[in-house]
Amino acid sequence: MSVSIEDIKNLRAKTSAGMALCKEALEESDGDMAKAIEYINKKSDVVGRLHNLTGAKIGHCKLAFADAGNDFEKAVELIKERGWNDANSDEPEAKKEGIIEVYTHGTEKRLVALVEIQCKTDFVASNEDFRNFAHEIALQVAAMKPEYVSKESIPEEEVAKMKDLFVEELKSENKPEAMIEKIVEGKFNKFYEEKCLLQQKWFKDESKTISALLDEAIQKLGEPLVIARVLVWEVGK
Repeated sequence: MSVSIEDIKNLRAKTSAGMALCKEALEESDGDMAKAIEYINKKSDVVGRLHNLTGAKIGHCKLAFADAGNDFEKAVELIKERGWNDANSDEPEAKKEGIIEVYTHGTEKRLVALVEIQCKTDFVASNEDFRNFAHEIALQVAAMKPEYVSKESIPEEEVAKMKDLFVEELKSENKPEAMIEKIVEGKFNKFYEEKCLLQQKWFKDESKTISALLDEAIQKLGEPLVIARVLVWEVGK
C-alpha cells in the first residue's frame, strides 16, 4: 500500500527511525501505526536509537525502555525526567569531536561554503561516511545559501521584528484580522524552508529535508551528530 509523507514523519517522530525504515514499516503493517512501531522495534536497535536521540548512556536507555513498558516515546520522556540526557547531565562536558568541511565552487573560486559538524568520538570524525555526509552538507550550503542552521537558532528579537513586519504588511493589504495569524505562520514556514538549513529540501532529492538526511547519518554512524555552524562567502557579497 502507499503511505503518506505525514504518516512517515509521525512514525519517525515516535521512533527516531530513518525515513526509509518508517516507510517500510507502514507498508508492511498496512498503515497501522502501533504495528509499524512494533515492526521498527524488531528490525532495528531500539536502545541505539534512544542513545542517538537523547545522548543518554546505553545502560540508562535499556532501563528507561524497560520501565516504559517498551514504549519508545515514554522511554524518551523518562530519560529526560530522570536527567539522563546530555543536556541535564552533571558529568563534565566531553571534548567535542568533528570536522570543518570546506567546499569551493567552480574553477573561478568565487564562492566557498564552510560547515562545522560535531560528533562524539574521533572514530566517527575520521569515518569516511561521516566525511561524505559533511561534504554533502557543504554542497547544500553552497547551493541553497542558508542563513541559519535551524529555525531554533534564529535570535528571538529577529523573529519578533519579522513578525511585526509581516503583520504590518498584511494590515496594509487589508487582510482580515482573523486570518492574519494563520498567514503569518505560513510566511514563517516558507522563510524557514528557504533560510534554515535543517528545514531546507535537499537539492539532490527534494523528497528529503536536510533534517531527514541528518537523521539517516545518525542512524548509520551510531552516535549523535550536530551541524553546529554554516557559512557562505561569495566574492563581492
